[in-house]
Amino acid sequence: MSSEETRRVVQGFLHEVRSGRNPDAAGQYLATSVTAHQLESENPRTLARSPANYAEHVRDFQRLFGNFELRIDELLVDGDRAYARWTQFGHHLAEMDGLPPSGVPVVLIDSACYRVEEGRIVEYWIQADRWGLQDQLHRAWV
Repeated sequence: MSSEETRRVVQGFLHEVRSGRNPDAAGQYLATSVTAHQLESENPRTLARSPANYAEHVRDFQRLFGNFELRIDELLVDGDRAYARWTQFGHHLAEMDGLPPSGVPVVLIDSACYRVEEGRIVEYWIQADRWGLQDQLHRAWV
């Protein structure tokens, strides 16, 4: 896999699918089964994602945060791997972790490393600033 092809796939996925613009396009960028490593300090886990499952995941973000904006802050590519860091801007529109919707603006900062094979993402490792999000949500109710 060339770096150019990896960049095209990951950039397209972030711009079209993860951004919420067209979640149903996930099948154009994701393999039938993607190994998703959720890198959480307290609960690291690995799960399988399908394009349909990932599209639903993005729709969950839309339900929680509305028509959010996704800004790609960094995209580094080396062969079949791409590291992306982004900032997501939205609003707290649905219950999260026991907190009712507040409507306040929220910012999420995430990063992921994607591995691409035969023109599709087959594996990724994602880290999210969940503590920062929790802090924003709790401050809305103080």
